[in-house]
Amino acid sequence: MFNEDWLSAVKVIIFDMDGTLYQEDTYLERFIRYLLKGTEHERDTEAAIRLGRAILTGEHPFQFGHFYHTRDDVALLRHEDSFNQGFTWDGLALDERTRTYRSLSSEAAHLIHIGDPWGIAAVVSHKYKLPAGKLQSAFKRVRREMVVAPYHFEFRSDLFQAIEDLDAVEKKILMTNTYLESGIEFLNYMQIHHLFDEVYCGAEKPLGLRSYFSTLLEQGYQAHEILSIGDNTWNDLHPVKRMGGRTCFISPYSSSDPEKWDLRLTTLDELKQLMREMQESITRRTLSDGENRAQKYKQEIQR
Repeated sequence: MFNEDWLSAVKVIIFDMDGTLYQEDTYLERFIRYLLKGTEHERDTEAAIRLGRAILTGEHPFQFGHFYHTRDDVALLRHEDSFNQGFTWDGLALDERTRTYRSLSSEAAHLIHIGDPWGIAAVVSHKYKLPAGKLQSAFKRVRREMVVAPYHFEFRSDLFQAIEDLDAVEKKILMTNTYLESGIEFLNYMQIHHLFDEVYCGAEKPLGLRSYFSTLLEQGYQAHEILSIGDNTWNDLHPVKRMGGRTCFISPYSSSDPEKWDLRLTTLDELKQLMREMQESITRRTLSDGENRAQKYKQEIQR
């Protein structure tokens, strides 16, 4: 299915968790309701939900892959090392105004990357100028609900089996920005903690991923031997690509991010297939390398 020769060279896989090992977005409506409940904007709840859904489905000028400038209330699109496009909520291009953002750091505190449904909730919160505590409490409430009835999300045991069966790589790492308590709750709910050699919650990606990638290089791994798989391009993929690693973008949503990734998946079935094919590809290469070494040794003995 993938026919990628480089897959057989991969020795380390870094997995994201939310949106990567399971796919779920029904929580977004509840998240927005909890954000606005009890505020002066509660009457705007239905409109806010429609807004969130429009961004999710790509029907709004603000899209996945954009950065939301919370101070100026505009969306910015980054290409290579600078922001070169901008839009208002109505979809009007900023044109000349975009120049003022070209030197803006992508790590500026007043920028929110819209990389997943969680990012949409953050945008809604800032649009209505809600206090940070409101966003945090709604976030934690939604996270707790997602692992218990009636809102618990479905997961794919066959995908997890494929990850477990992938023993041809040297390391399988899980990195999530989710805080420790919720991260562990989700891992226990899906019963997948044992699948990974290392697990990092509160990983502070993208900077945390960049730091961890550097650690792998110091351990002797080559950049092309490291594959990162995730649904949030800015957090999960950009740091790895910039350092020469391999990338796999998995998301059911379209993205305006102009970067090209080594692999683009949309479903968990495709991710499961990737795991299976990587196991076969790496195993074949290992056997072939072993046969080549044995043949070379035999030839040296016969001289």
